[in-house]
Amino acid sequence: MRDFSYFCSMSGIYIHIPFCKSKCGYCGFYSLPSLKLKERFLGALKEEMVTRKRYLKSETVNTIYFGGGTPSLLTVSEIDDLLHLINTHYPLAENHEITLEANPDTLSLDYLQALHKMGVNRLSIGIQSFFDEDLKYLGRKHNANHARQCLDWAKQAGFDNISIDLIYGLPTSDAKQWSHNLDIFFDYDLPHLSAYALTLEPNSILTKQIELGKAQPINEEDALRDYEILCRGAKENGYLHYEISNFCKRGMHSKHNASYWFGTPYAGFGPSAHSFDGASRQWNVSSVVDYCEAMSAVSHHCFVVPPRNNAKRVQEKEQLSPEQCYDEYVMLRLRTHWGIDLKWMKREMGERFSTFCEQHAQPLVAQGRLSQTREFLYLTDEQMLFADGVAEELFWE
Repeated sequence: MRDFSYFCSMSGIYIHIPFCKSKCGYCGFYSLPSLKLKERFLGALKEEMVTRKRYLKSETVNTIYFGGGTPSLLTVSEIDDLLHLINTHYPLAENHEITLEANPDTLSLDYLQALHKMGVNRLSIGIQSFFDEDLKYLGRKHNANHARQCLDWAKQAGFDNISIDLIYGLPTSDAKQWSHNLDIFFDYDLPHLSAYALTLEPNSILTKQIELGKAQPINEEDALRDYEILCRGAKENGYLHYEISNFCKRGMHSKHNASYWFGTPYAGFGPSAHSFDGASRQWNVSSVVDYCEAMSAVSHHCFVVPPRNNAKRVQEKEQLSPEQCYDEYVMLRLRTHWGIDLKWMKREMGERFSTFCEQHAQPLVAQGRLSQTREFLYLTDEQMLFADGVAEELFWE
């Protein structure tokens, strides 16, 4: 079943919380290892959420996602204030999804119970590993016992839509330990798993440690081995591999993340947050200070603030050409179980794009690098490893 009509009538809100207790060694996302600017940031964030309320053109909001950084560093009352603001200024779907990313070292049973009571109905917990040697290598602040404790607390608090992150391809782990990591996940009977191969971001702490010989280097063959174990284990335990890094029980995919892959409009608030309205992308500056200064200058409900005294713009924007829209569609949809819908492409983008795509796909299908049904082009588990290369060969010339 590759129907995706469900995704076409909703919009989403992403809120970037740019604070952490400390920076993890592998992290490449924008965040500050301090809460000194939190109060000022929250004021600026609320200003942006109100002044940009027309961005989604009054479309019904079906998903709200708190990402970061570490959103679970916010207090319950701070999260409640943000949700109240959204409820006041945006039309919400009746059963909208509210996801909060959380780190185990910030969680307690009382905190989780309060989140559940206020309406947060999905958790994404950054477990990363159930083994202490892995966590130490990654620079995580929690330990394996606390990781398990958090999952017990989340269930006790009433959450039934729980996702965890795991990282594979670690030099501190072998095939047996990675399999054990997955077995622990399966034993918890959680509905969703996000699993990522460890990659080295250019300016991350871990990259610098490896370059200086202070940390073990990573091995791509380990990642390939672990990916095969992951795909096999997920299938045996009834999980759908619906995106390169995401697995779920039937119907339990992340609605918010899936909307990115289906080109659904979404508004992103906070430093470094991205937005998409169907025809253009825009993104906020990756600086809490610049973001707060720009938002304090907003007046007359006009979000576009000209730079003053050589200050950075708070936001950049890119208008997408039809060819860029085609390339983005190909790239994003090939990451998913649903694949490229040629019939939809012909109807919505035009015959020249659907014909171009199908013609360029045929050599890839013949080579076994791409799969095809009557109306869809998609990648199998094995083919997903090379999704970027396949997408490049389908891009508009």
